[in-house]
Amino acid sequence: MPDPIKIQREKLLLAEGEDAKYFFWYLLSALGIENIDVHDYRGIKDLTKYIDTLQKLDNYNTVKTILVARDAEKSAISAVQSVNTSLKANGIITTEIKPFEIAAQTIKTGIMIFPGIDENGGVIEAGTLENLCLKIFKEQTIVEQTEGYISDYQKKENRFKHPHKNKLHAALSFSDIFVGMKIGETTKAGGFDFESVYLRPFLDVLRAL
Repeated sequence: MPDPIKIQREKLLLAEGEDAKYFFWYLLSALGIENIDVHDYRGIKDLTKYIDTLQKLDNYNTVKTILVARDAEKSAISAVQSVNTSLKANGIITTEIKPFEIAAQTIKTGIMIFPGIDENGGVIEAGTLENLCLKIFKEQTIVEQTEGYISDYQKKENRFKHPHKNKLHAALSFSDIFVGMKIGETTKAGGFDFESVYLRPFLDVLRAL
C-alpha cells in the first residue's frame, strides 16, 4: 500500500514515479533546500486525480506553489500539454504555462520536463529522467562505453523496450561505487554532477520557487 498523502510544506514538487521522487529528494537535500515537499504522483494518468486528492486535504490551503515534473517520453509538446490539462482540470491555472518557467496564477505553478533543455535553449523533444542522469553521471567514460554496447546490441537484437533504462543501469553496473543502485541512491551517493549544465534548468526553477 502506498503511504498516505500528506502536505507538510507550502511548496510541493510532484514527480512522476519513485525514481524521480528520490532523485529530487536527495538533490534538494544536497543543495540545502528544505522547504519543498516532494511527492510521487505515480503515472502521468494519475496526475489529475492526485492533485484533486491534495486539494481535499485539510492543510491544502497552506500550499503556495505546485511544481510538476515528468518525462517528455516521445514528445515534450504532448507532455507539457498533458500537465497543463491536469492543472486546468483542478483550477490551478487558467492559461497554459511553459516548461521551466514559474507562473503566478491561482498559486505559483511550474512544469519541468525531463531530460531538460538543449544547447540552443529549447526543450529537448524526447527523453526521460534516465537520459538526464546519463548526461550528468560523473563517470562519463563509462557512459560512452556502455552506450556503445547497448546501442550495438539493440540494433542487432531489438530486444530493449526501454533502452534509456538499460543504458543508465549498465553504466551504473560498470562502476564499483554505484553498481546495483537506483537513481535516488546514486543521487544520494554523489554519483551525479550537480554543477552540470544539463541540470541547470532544473536547479534554476527549484531555486526560484
